[in-house]
Amino acid sequence: MSKVSVVHYFGATARSLSVVASVVADLRNDGTDVSVVDLEPTTTIRQGFPPHYLARLWGHSVKPTAFSDVLRTLEASYQLLPVTDTQKLVPPDHAEPLNSAIESEVLTYFRLDHIPSSREARQLQASLEANAVRTYWSLHTLWSAHTPDEVLVPNGRTSRQKAARLVAEALSIPVRLYENGRAQRNSYYLGTTQPHDRIASQAEVASLTSSLDPAAIRSVAKEWLESRMAGSQGTNSFSATWKPLDDSPGDEGATAVFFASSFDEFLAFGPMWTIDEWSSQFEAFDLIMSILEKLGVRLVLRLHPNLASKSRKYFLREVEEILELQRRHPSLIIHWHNSPVNSYQLVSEADYVIVERSTIGLEASLMGKPVWATQATQWDQVADIRQLLTPSDVTEEALRLWKPSTLGAERFVAYWMIQEHPLRYQATDWASWDPENAPVTMKALQLALPNSWKHKVRLLKLEWSKWRNSRFQAPVSRQQEQ
Repeated sequence: MSKVSVVHYFGATARSLSVVASVVADLRNDGTDVSVVDLEPTTTIRQGFPPHYLARLWGHSVKPTAFSDVLRTLEASYQLLPVTDTQKLVPPDHAEPLNSAIESEVLTYFRLDHIPSSREARQLQASLEANAVRTYWSLHTLWSAHTPDEVLVPNGRTSRQKAARLVAEALSIPVRLYENGRAQRNSYYLGTTQPHDRIASQAEVASLTSSLDPAAIRSVAKEWLESRMAGSQGTNSFSATWKPLDDSPGDEGATAVFFASSFDEFLAFGPMWTIDEWSSQFEAFDLIMSILEKLGVRLVLRLHPNLASKSRKYFLREVEEILELQRRHPSLIIHWHNSPVNSYQLVSEADYVIVERSTIGLEASLMGKPVWATQATQWDQVADIRQLLTPSDVTEEALRLWKPSTLGAERFVAYWMIQEHPLRYQATDWASWDPENAPVTMKALQLALPNSWKHKVRLLKLEWSKWRNSRFQAPVSRQQEQ
C-alpha cells in the first residue's frame, strides 16, 4: 500500500480544513495509507477558529474535534510535527529559495510592495526564518525515519511549505502540491506544478488538454466564463455587487478600457514574474494612453476592487498616482475600486483591453477582445494577447487592433478546469460560519488567538483601513464639474 504524508496547517489554504479533509478522503478511496503532519508547532502567526465558548456568546459554534473525527473516520493518522531544534544551517542551495519565500510572506503580511525598514518587520522576518529552519530539519528527521512514498505540500509558496518541498526533494520523495480550486467553486487542485509557476503551468497546457477535442475545450471555457459572470452565485466574488452601467459609449468611437491590478505577492514569485521594466502599472498605462489619446480613443480606467483591502499607506499612494494619471489625461473616465460598475460590461463595450496582469485579461481574451498586458501573466504564453513590457514596446504599431483567436485562452481555462476535484467537506463541517466571509464578531474574535499584541493591533488597523478605503470618494474632476 502506498504511503502519503500530507503537510497541513490552518491557513495554508483559504479553506484549509475542507481541502485537506477532501484530499485525504480521495486518497483513502484510492487505497492509500495517509498520514497528516501538522506544522502548527512551527507557526509564527496563528490563524483558525476562536474558542467554542467565545463563539457561543455571539450565537455561533465551533466544532473543535470535527477535523480529527473526520480523519479518524477515514482511518488516516494525524500528528503534530515533532520539533527538532538544531543550530544546523540549511544547505546553501536551499537557503536562497527559503529566503525568497520568507520575503513573499512578509510582503503579503504588510500588504505593501516593499518590506518596511521597521523593527516589527525585522522581528517578523527573523521569526519566519527560525521557524522555516525548524520546519526543515524537523521534517528531515521525521521523513528520514519514516519515509513516505509521496509528500503532498500546500501551494509551495510560503517558507514552511517551501521547506517541506525542499526536504522531500532532498530525500528523493516525489512531491505533489494542493491548493484551493482555481476555476470552480468548492473544489481543490492537486498536481505536480506549483500553482503560481507561470512557466511550468503553461508548458503543460497542451499535453494535459490533448485528449479534449476543440468543442469540449470551448464548452468547458464557456462554463468557466459564465460562472465568473454569475454575480453572487458565481466564482468572482467581487461581481456580487456589480450593476449594469446606466449609459454606454454609443457612437463615441473606439474605447480602451484599462484594468488595474491590486498588488499582491507576485513580486516575490521570482524572476519569471518580474520580466517588465515598468516602475508601476500606471507608468505603463500613461504611455499607452498618450498614444491612444492622439488616435481619438476614449479612455476608461477600472480599479481593482481588492484595492480596498490594502494598507492605508499603500492605498493613498495608489490614489495619488491615479489622480496624477487623470491630471495628465483629463478625458480619462475612472471607475474606482468601490464603484458598482460591471467590469464585464466594460469589456463587452471595449475595443482595446489593457491589463497589468488581472484575470479579466484572460476573460476578455475568451470574449474575443484584443488584450495587451504590461506585466507577466499566468496565461501570456498560451492566450492570443500582446505584451508591452518596456517603454520601447509601446508604439502606435504595437497598439494596432487585430482579430484575436479565443482558442489559446479556452485551452488554458480547460487546463485549469480539468485539474479540479470537488470538495467533500464544507466550512459548516468545522464551524457555523464561513471563515472567508466571516461576520464582524467572528473577525473580532481572531484577537483571542495566541498571537503577539503587535499582530492584534495590526489586525485592528487593517480592518480600519479596509473600512476607510471602501468608503473612499474621489474628488470631482474639472471635466465632471463642467
